[in-house]
Amino acid sequence: MDALAKTRTSLVLGGIVVFLLLNYPLLQIFNLDTTIWGVPLLVLYLHVVWLAAIAALYALGRRLTSQ
Repeated sequence: MDALAKTRTSLVLGGIVVFLLLNYPLLQIFNLDTTIWGVPLLVLYLHVVWLAAIAALYALGRRLTSQ
């Protein structure tokens, strides 16, 4: 498998992982009455996952276009 196909596969797998991280069972785990630095845990989890997904998919996309 060449590098371009591996990168495309990584993009698809990254999208699936983000979908699973933002789906019901994991969201229910973080839906607690707990705050970190005054921010509810669920809101913090959503922002961290969303920003990590943007950063990871951006890095993979840059690698895809540089080849």
